[in-house]
Amino acid sequence: MTIFKEPRPERNCYFSTTLEKGKRYLGHIESLRAIAALMVLVFHFLSFHGVDGFLVENAMIRDYSRFGAQGVELFYIISGFVIYYSLTDTNSRIYSYYTYLLKRFARIFPPFLGILALICLVAVIWDGTYPYDAKQILENATLTVDLFRDSEWMNPIFTTLKVEFSFYLIIGFLVIFLRRHLLIYSLVLFAALVLVVFFHSVDLIHNTPFFIAGIVCSEIYKSRNLLVNYLLLICSLTVLVFIFPIEDTIVLIIGVSLILWIKIRSTWLEWIGRFSYSLYLTHGLAGGLFLFLIKNEKYLNLPGWLAIGLAVLVSLAFAYCYYLVIEKRAISWSKKIKY
Repeated sequence: MTIFKEPRPERNCYFSTTLEKGKRYLGHIESLRAIAALMVLVFHFLSFHGVDGFLVENAMIRDYSRFGAQGVELFYIISGFVIYYSLTDTNSRIYSYYTYLLKRFARIFPPFLGILALICLVAVIWDGTYPYDAKQILENATLTVDLFRDSEWMNPIFTTLKVEFSFYLIIGFLVIFLRRHLLIYSLVLFAALVLVVFFHSVDLIHNTPFFIAGIVCSEIYKSRNLLVNYLLLICSLTVLVFIFPIEDTIVLIIGVSLILWIKIRSTWLEWIGRFSYSLYLTHGLAGGLFLFLIKNEKYLNLPGWLAIGLAVLVSLAFAYCYYLVIEKRAISWSKKIKY
């Protein structure tokens, strides 16, 4: 693993529609995606509770492992960076909001719907009965579960996809105005942070500081309007410090640092980063099912740490296969759509 600093790009006019000559491969962002996915995976596996108790008996280790759940917030920061980075490299005269949404849909939904189908299939094979009705499946497939009181998510991680896609819907529309003028950009993002202070219990608003941090990092990375963007970054941190748990502040500092200043480049992390979305979607099914079989069903009597290590390997192998079969096709479809 090597850590290096890339040369800072030359300053460009705020109104420039193509801010860099060609899009650079951001390898350190792929590594960061891998870190986020592995954080969530390790947290879930260390928290696994079988019929005989936790796999890891040490309560302190389990408590510290809870920080892995912040991998979700790290994904939000990455999304804010990547989406805004991409959207501000497009020509505003030919940009189409609906084409942008179609591109996002093609990239996100085929792998998501695929894992949804696998969950249904495994449930039928496991119990011999069908535990989900058509209404629940439709609500999960459209990420609208929270709109109905009598429904529930088939997998808790689907709630984070709802937050992500809501961000895509909003930022794809707002970018039309944000990139027109620095004043509009500043007022909208500062106002969004003010909303967090009063309505942070609302799911999407609750996660606004992380998305804004990613957007701001995109602008700082391109050396645009540094004063305004550093002020926005400070305001995001301030909101987190006074309203949110300390681990949210820590993950924002880590995420921003790894995007802007400490660019981690690792062949293995970049490889995992390429299929990190598949890993995020499938680790609960692949690794979780593996742990259930060997600990609850007693197929193998493995020590806790060995079971977790094997579950990680099973999850990586399954996710990579899923990436090759499903996600890679979605990426190909998405790339064919230009906005």
